[in-house]
Amino acid sequence: MQDPLKKFRIAVFVSGGGSNLQALIDASEKNELRSEICLVLSSDPSAFALERAKKHRIEAVCLSDEDEILDGLERHTIDLIVLAGYLKIIGAKLLTKYKNRMINIHPSLLPRFGGMGMYGMNVHRAVFAAGETVSGATVHFVDKVVDGGERILQREVDIRDCASPEEIQEKVIVLEHQLIVDAVKLLEER
Repeated sequence: MQDPLKKFRIAVFVSGGGSNLQALIDASEKNELRSEICLVLSSDPSAFALERAKKHRIEAVCLSDEDEILDGLERHTIDLIVLAGYLKIIGAKLLTKYKNRMINIHPSLLPRFGGMGMYGMNVHRAVFAAGETVSGATVHFVDKVVDGGERILQREVDIRDCASPEEIQEKVIVLEHQLIVDAVKLLEER
């Protein structure tokens, strides 16, 4: 009998430290994922996430030209792209080629606190300023609308005891690390 679970060749796009990338790497090394992280890509050569990838013997590249990115993805036979703190807007060619095969992790309960300029601490500051009692994280498919694609998974956390945006971030990042892994597992089961 054929195993119904999928195994993806994954490219993770990053722009910063790569803690969500590390969560995926850890899950992969513990055999929690069937999929393999084959490529880590950043548009920022100083992104620490590139070092994380190299430490785990995953090819890490810095590219920003869309055609070069597409060539790199094709060379690695990538099935799924995971945006994990990637701050560059995705171009039309990538969106078309990887339609329903590109996901993003966002640090809020979309559709609230999403869209242009809403990333990282900007989100947590907005959540704090709005006096929200819950926040969370969302994994969604990427489409032409920033943070507008179909939601895959979403989880919330109580933030009533948070006295600053930084405390909200501390709670939400824990959710993000599990949510990104769970989203890949879910896609493997589809």
